[in-house]
Amino acid sequence: MDNRWAELVSPSLEEQTRPIFEDVVEETVTVLRGASGPQRGVTGLTEHEGRLGRFLTDAHDVFWLGVHGGAGESVLTDLLGGVSCHHRWPLRPDDGTQHARATVFLVARQNKRGLDAARLAARDWAAGAHPDVDLQGLVLVADAPGRTPKPLATATRVISGGVPSTWVVPWIEELRLTGAVDWASMAREPRKVLTALGEAADEALSERTPQ
Repeated sequence: MDNRWAELVSPSLEEQTRPIFEDVVEETVTVLRGASGPQRGVTGLTEHEGRLGRFLTDAHDVFWLGVHGGAGESVLTDLLGGVSCHHRWPLRPDDGTQHARATVFLVARQNKRGLDAARLAARDWAAGAHPDVDLQGLVLVADAPGRTPKPLATATRVISGGVPSTWVVPWIEELRLTGAVDWASMAREPRKVLTALGEAADEALSERTPQ
């Protein structure tokens, strides 16, 4: 399969970063690893607790599920392609035919509100409430430039343990100033993360061919 992301980032050997703890480094991008599937003993959410809705779809594509308003799913869709879920889980039709599970990435801002919403969505998935979903992980989008405050970094570590993978997209200044962003003008650090994310999305999608 052609890799449309490979040409965007080609780091030198000096730029490689050593992995720490359970993390791995892919093209100098740290990806936090966590639970690979739903867990026994986890209870699902009620509507009162903020359970997200569902929508029927048979699309064979990558789904970006923003777990709260302003999460950044539309930006990821514009840059990487796929489908914006508009805060709803994809649900496969029960029409007697086989459908591949939906390839889903949760999306949230890396702030208190976003991390709380991500934790709830991850819990709902871990409870087995979405058997039609093949959750790839969580994408956290920085909500400010500079170093991540310690409480948010700690919360990120905790939440990342409940999903298969977590990517943190650094602050993108032009998105704040213009409301749009493109590859040519994007700073190197967010471009590296988004490149790795695009590769992961393509790989996951290629493995989920409908029957």
